[in-house]
Amino acid sequence: MQSKHHLIFQINGGVIVMRFTWIKFASACVLMFALMIIFSVAQAYAADYYVNSNGGSNANNGLSSSSAWADFTNVNSTTFSPGDRILLARGGTWNTMLHPLGSGSSTSPIIIDAYGTGVAPLVNGNGATAGVYLYNQQYWEINNLEVINNVRSTGGKRRGIYLENVDAGTLNHIYIKNNNVHDIYGDNTSGNNGSAGIYLFVHGTAVQSKFNDVLIDNNTVGPAVDRTGINTYSTWSCRVETHCSSTPNWYPSTNLVISNNYLSDISGDGIVPNQTQGALIQYNTVNGFNIRSGAFCAGIWAFNADNTIIQYNEVSGGKTTNDAEGYDLDWGQVGTVIQYNYSHNNEGGFLLFCNCSYPSVNKNSIARYNISQNDQNHLINFSGSPDNLQIYNNTMYLNSTSTAKPMDGSAGGGGVATFKNNIFYLESAGIWSGLGSFGTLTFDYNTIYGVHTTGEPSDAHKLTTDPKLMGPGNGVSRTNLEGYKLMNSSPALGSGVLISNNGGKDYWGNPVSSTSAPNRGAYNGKGNVAVNPGFESGTLSPWTNWNTASVISSNVNSGSYALKLNGGPGSAEQIITVQPNTTYTLKGRGKVAVNGESFTIGAKNFGGTFISTPFTSLQYTENSVTFTTGATNTTATIYLYKATGAGAAYADDVTVTAIP
Repeated sequence: MQSKHHLIFQINGGVIVMRFTWIKFASACVLMFALMIIFSVAQAYAADYYVNSNGGSNANNGLSSSSAWADFTNVNSTTFSPGDRILLARGGTWNTMLHPLGSGSSTSPIIIDAYGTGVAPLVNGNGATAGVYLYNQQYWEINNLEVINNVRSTGGKRRGIYLENVDAGTLNHIYIKNNNVHDIYGDNTSGNNGSAGIYLFVHGTAVQSKFNDVLIDNNTVGPAVDRTGINTYSTWSCRVETHCSSTPNWYPSTNLVISNNYLSDISGDGIVPNQTQGALIQYNTVNGFNIRSGAFCAGIWAFNADNTIIQYNEVSGGKTTNDAEGYDLDWGQVGTVIQYNYSHNNEGGFLLFCNCSYPSVNKNSIARYNISQNDQNHLINFSGSPDNLQIYNNTMYLNSTSTAKPMDGSAGGGGVATFKNNIFYLESAGIWSGLGSFGTLTFDYNTIYGVHTTGEPSDAHKLTTDPKLMGPGNGVSRTNLEGYKLMNSSPALGSGVLISNNGGKDYWGNPVSSTSAPNRGAYNGKGNVAVNPGFESGTLSPWTNWNTASVISSNVNSGSYALKLNGGPGSAEQIITVQPNTTYTLKGRGKVAVNGESFTIGAKNFGGTFISTPFTSLQYTENSVTFTTGATNTTATIYLYKATGAGAAYADDVTVTAIP
């Protein structure tokens, strides 16, 4: 039995009629064929729209690079369809806000991007609400633009890239990637009313609303950005966790990722996800914040947000002591984790704990496997009462001129906090302050080395001996912190206390056991068996020279000294103590002075064949090799060797560690 059917659908005003014979046993195949045709026809209607300020015309149709529009007049009056692309010519400049209309779909977002060659297209909001603005729109991607809002006045709210959700329910798939946002001049109001580089704002009173599936990745934000670098905010925010006494309406944005962004010269806060659930903030660099706001700001933090993960970030250059810590565990939060981050040279300090509107909630927060170098004022600052705060396996260093307090502030309403397995390496420091304000404070298995000042907490398993860090104070960047690893003779190796749900790995990715005692501090690998690994003694010993090796105080990777091989052939070698039948990783950083030349790092006399790898870059890079010792070998020789060439080679930060 057969029957005739018509399939009718409408695209861009045109009616397409499809006729086919429906045969019962082939119905699935026919339906799939029809849907494929529908999809291909629909895709064909997605269009590219070109805009070129240099030679375009608004009289053109905009559908090719040769018939591009000139400015945003047509763009801002067009409702775009799923799959459309708005392409701005590289080298072009527009001094007005870009505000296209329409929404994409889950399979076909609308994309704003650059085309052609040259510098990124420049969009200047010129004092408007934003440079790029979307209102109640979803399934958009904004890529490869330079965005400014360059009216040099601090009055008014101005943003770079701004997305607004007003009673629109859930808006999905907002991707903001590879943009350069700077010179955003506006007011310095905090919260939802301030200026920002990249800002997502949810408000209204009729429909609970949020953003979902947001990716803000690989953007440069700054210099000269008021007030916040990257910010989300929602007025759907009332809940008891923030001590809000109105009708609860908390409706957090979800699936937010802020990653790989570089922020500099930010007037106030760096990165702040507000009113979110499960946000992931990682691999960002904030270099200079709280520069002009005059308010209380921090580098990276969350507010009224649950289960936030802040990891693999670097924050430095926070100004003033109005907070200005690198990281902040703020109030209205449950389950925030700050881990694997680097904080340095922030005038306010390393970490702020704030539960400033008690009895609001900051519950089950964790700070672990972080490194702080020469943060100022106070390393860890408390303002308010924690509920099950855990701070463990962090390494904190203060140099010989520091007056920073290792801990400071007040727990206010009391609260419960534990400090375990941390290393405080204090060449100089201020007093310890406010510890008596906690309801329950557990301080155990920590190392406090160097100066011991008033208020230092008691600790039943405290170590005060040198933890034998490889080169404390010599940190270069988040990915170049070899100085905070442990030497093979360190008393911190394996002397920590086991912590449940410990994250499973340390700052460098070494495993942390769920059954065996860990190291103290942020490093949980094996101890380095190389001696004088960064040449910080200022001499070569116990390395030996063959022909051209010497220790110098220039061309260093970290610290004050490095090795120089003044041409080839020449080498530096060291005999190290090893265990039989053990696999080791040999790492080092090196560079050459002459392009095309090379030198090697390697191992020999370990019971196996020579093994090495070359350095060829003009900039310091890290190389590594692995080798396995023989059944009776208790020593091995590591070497840095330049075979030929008149140019110099440089090496630093050599480590040899056993693989667990």
